[in-house]
Amino acid sequence: MIEKYRDFPREITVLKAILRRFTLNPQLQSELESKLSRKLAGYKGERELDYHLSQFDHTRFYILHDLRIPHNKTHFQIDSLLISDTFMLIIDSKNYAGTLDFYPEFNYLLQTFNGIEKVYPDPILQTRTQASQLKSFLIKHHFSPPPIEFLVSISNSQAIIRNPGNNQDVRIRVCKTPAVAYKVQSFSDKYHNEILSVKDIRKITKLLLKSHEPYIPDIPSMNLPMDQVQTGVQCPECQQIGMKKIYGSWICGKCGHLSKDAQIDALRDFFIIFGPAITSRQFTDFLHISSIHQSKRLLSALDLDSTGCKKGRIYTPGKNFPLWD
Repeated sequence: MIEKYRDFPREITVLKAILRRFTLNPQLQSELESKLSRKLAGYKGERELDYHLSQFDHTRFYILHDLRIPHNKTHFQIDSLLISDTFMLIIDSKNYAGTLDFYPEFNYLLQTFNGIEKVYPDPILQTRTQASQLKSFLIKHHFSPPPIEFLVSISNSQAIIRNPGNNQDVRIRVCKTPAVAYKVQSFSDKYHNEILSVKDIRKITKLLLKSHEPYIPDIPSMNLPMDQVQTGVQCPECQQIGMKKIYGSWICGKCGHLSKDAQIDALRDFFIIFGPAITSRQFTDFLHISSIHQSKRLLSALDLDSTGCKKGRIYTPGKNFPLWD
């Protein structure tokens, strides 16, 4: 059963807000666009993994997607974790394209794509390290973990996997995503002794869910030009920033699109960039609203949390505001 579904990465939401709102120098613009492209590709590959995991009989497993667990003053991440009474399985998803030559004896992966070679850290070693970190984490919290296996799933359907050194770890632990279910079965066939009771599994699952800390980039540490943020409401149709509030609707001066709730995305951008608190004056200025009284009405209608009163009232995103949707 699936105990945790995969969340849309908050890092992607932050990167989109930065690229939408900041005037950046060409080098930083290119770097962030490239990073966003990689993150989107990675998320696509993870969703592909989720689909194939959902297609096989996983009734004997507790499945948790997208974990980021604090441990020893850092964090370790797991794309997908399967927990059974006899073993655990960590699956790391990679969406690399091209020809992939695995060299685990030298701890790297060589990608050749469009005639260009690029070296990546060995994903087998990365996943082995995750297994070690998970074991240490569970022992620290007084659990006796079962064997923890690990697998690297290549989601790009056009990728070619090669094993130049005929390495056993590559044969056992690397596969295309559609073959994941068969790999899971091979691990299931390997382990027969019950290590964890259902109660143990539920306790471990509860601990992991409670410990999970989604990654959110720290904007103040990114050296962004905070004085060059483009304000205004973005048109959801043509992406132009600068919609006007007229008779209860937002209208785009470029394409004429009308929206009743375009202020939500603008407010989300403000919270992401400047922090999760806003005054009615800041809301008025950021959205280019002509009347502060209109701003107060809009803020009140958004079901935000608030503290203070009158001019000192501060609004924050409550449980009903979709900050990370």
